[in-house]
Amino acid sequence: MKTDSNFLNLSTLGDMGLYVHIPFCKQKCMYCDFPAYQNLQDYYETYVYALVQEVDLWVSEHPESKKRPINTIYFGGGTPTELSIQQLKMILDKIKNTFTITNDCHMTIESNPGEVGLQYLIKLVQLGFNRISFGVQTFDDKALTMLHRSHNGEKAKQAVYDAKEAGFDDINIDLIYGLPRQSLDDIKRNLTIVEELPINHISTYGLQVEVGTYLYHLVQKNLISIPSESIDEAMYDEMMEGLKALGFERYEISNFSKDNSYSRHNLKYWHYVDYLGFGAGAHSFYNGVRRSNNRNVMPYIQSVDRYVMPTIDTEIISLKRAQEDFCFLALRTKWGLNELNFEKRFDTSLCSLFGSTLDDLITKGLLEYEEGSYHLTPEGAKHGNYVFSQFIGE
Repeated sequence: MKTDSNFLNLSTLGDMGLYVHIPFCKQKCMYCDFPAYQNLQDYYETYVYALVQEVDLWVSEHPESKKRPINTIYFGGGTPTELSIQQLKMILDKIKNTFTITNDCHMTIESNPGEVGLQYLIKLVQLGFNRISFGVQTFDDKALTMLHRSHNGEKAKQAVYDAKEAGFDDINIDLIYGLPRQSLDDIKRNLTIVEELPINHISTYGLQVEVGTYLYHLVQKNLISIPSESIDEAMYDEMMEGLKALGFERYEISNFSKDNSYSRHNLKYWHYVDYLGFGAGAHSFYNGVRRSNNRNVMPYIQSVDRYVMPTIDTEIISLKRAQEDFCFLALRTKWGLNELNFEKRFDTSLCSLFGSTLDDLITKGLLEYEEGSYHLTPEGAKHGNYVFSQFIGE
């Protein structure tokens, strides 16, 4: 398999990230279209063994990857804390015994409030996890019930306090705006609660009604309604202003932190750095090639059991595609799209390829230029998908 040699040489320098996908949930949310499944407890142990075997399969095909320093590990889902501490330890032991893990590795695990207690959280810290991300979504009990979440607002707050007591240095919560029957007052109440919590990171998203989800079915049948576009935009504005007032810096289009407590793993995605992904539905970006695994649990396990990599889709990234991706991913962040970084990466000037696009977006008030970098304006951040689409060729 060949890639553009110039791109390959540049993409393999430096450290990598490692992502582990655990596709199990106690209860599937009505809006979720991720590879996440409930009522599969009988497969947890088998899945863990398959995931460990996948690591062996990967390094047998890519032995050089063992030498690349890994300084971020992220367990996502689904709900990784559905697994026992012993099962998580088995996966981590395989990773640590296989790859070159740095001493300052930033290790994140996702969890749902109310599903793990203080003692479990303490054991997570003992395993080496130093960052936790809770899928809070909202503190409103009625909305949580409607969304099929397994927790309530009080459990969400207690989970954060327990994580802090357990010794987690970095705590993130996810919040969603634009929920059915949600109001601006609900957004304000969420922000009031956020102010009192010992968290240093928030990821916030507008609700997306994805085809195939239960929410999509209800909306299509007019059994549930979501806020109008104008109300949704007002919620967005309230969230942006409120988080800023609470001291959270917007460092990526959907992510906010205090004291530079960035999600170091996710920064690898936005800075176009290599990462390996293991598990059903996991994605990798390595040596200029994107790969995605089978998202269904049993076919994933069966593939690995036959000593066959569970990859179902492979895309060799052309130089042109890499340049496009680099642009819109960089624009997602506060650091923006830097001319010098682009030239170092691709040995050509940014303006020679995208000059007219950049000028047009500046004229429309969606981008601004300062000290060698292009950044989204507040209006550009609000219409980010449009801005990013302008860098994608036919």
